[in-house]
Amino acid sequence: MQMKTMQGVRTRRHDIAGLLMGFAAFTVAFCALVLVARELIWPPLSSVIADVTSVWVEVPEESADLYRMLGYQEGSRSNGMPQFRDLSDYRAIADFIQGPVVWGAYAAGIAAVAVWWTGRCAHAVDEVTYAVACVADGDAAAELPPGLADVQREFARLRERAQADARAVQAAEARKNELVAYLAHDIKTPLTSVIGYLSLLAEEPGLSSARRERYARAAFEKAERLDAMMDEFFEITRYNLGAIPIERVQTDVRTLLEQLVDEFYPVAQARDVTIELDVPDGFTAFIDPEKMARVLGNLMKNGLAYADAGSTLVCRAHAEGERAAFAVEDTGREISPVHLKSIFEKFYRADGARSGGGAGLGLAIAKEIVEAHGGSIEASSTEGVTTFTVSV
Repeated sequence: MQMKTMQGVRTRRHDIAGLLMGFAAFTVAFCALVLVARELIWPPLSSVIADVTSVWVEVPEESADLYRMLGYQEGSRSNGMPQFRDLSDYRAIADFIQGPVVWGAYAAGIAAVAVWWTGRCAHAVDEVTYAVACVADGDAAAELPPGLADVQREFARLRERAQADARAVQAAEARKNELVAYLAHDIKTPLTSVIGYLSLLAEEPGLSSARRERYARAAFEKAERLDAMMDEFFEITRYNLGAIPIERVQTDVRTLLEQLVDEFYPVAQARDVTIELDVPDGFTAFIDPEKMARVLGNLMKNGLAYADAGSTLVCRAHAEGERAAFAVEDTGREISPVHLKSIFEKFYRADGARSGGGAGLGLAIAKEIVEAHGGSIEASSTEGVTTFTVSV
């Protein structure tokens, strides 16, 4: 069986070496025990066995040679006649003891060593299982034997990662709750204004055309703000529904970016920002055009919101081997390294960071879409030049 970790390799080697050492130690001890038994126990025991399994018989002198030839044991004389006894039963018992009994005991001892060592190894597995249960319950992993130091370190890392994930979830939930409270509170202001302006228009028919137009325009602007806030609420709901589905087709990237530039042209013109494209003609990528347009649109919207007046927003796209690389670069407000670490987190709206939208979801959704493409998104900001890079 192939081991997948060095800990597994070391554990297997340790277990095999320990088992072999256990066999060797038992063999040495067993041999020593057998030698001691031969010297101290076997002589009196064999005498007892011989006495129990045979009897002395007095034999005439003329028959003594025949008994000696047949292998009978000769003893002392009795009544002037030699004594002999038949040791065939004794030899059978002695052979059985020195053969099957001794080797059976050795085999049983080897089996006992194997069972003991297996139980020892199983105890290590039990300790690992208990440590897993502790980590699953959020507790610190139980202390493991020195031989499982790598496992102990992995459990520590797993617990730290789980705690970090739990903190991130709690922080995201807290930010979402704060955001919902913020939106709910702010919705009242434009809604009150809309109702107020419409009430004036309805209750005072004698208003001048100029004042009526001013009230109607103000009510319209507040209604637009209210609509934007409702969109943010729906954005939060859609984001929490789960993974974003991706449907890829071969897409002309330059055409896609040109359409986005056209959409953002009024915003760019209002902010006195020029949008520049750097895309090879005929460059295509196997992407979901709608979803990727949302990613690049969020990045362009973000760049336009923070770019300096009179600067240029640059959109690049090119091939990098089997991958398509996109970049949106603006010159303006710089993002601090602290904010760069959290800029792609959902509902992140810290001062100075770019969320890409009031709800702090623009860049988080962009990251979700890019990762659904099997890609990555990064941001860098140096000396006022901020670059978002996407690779899919």
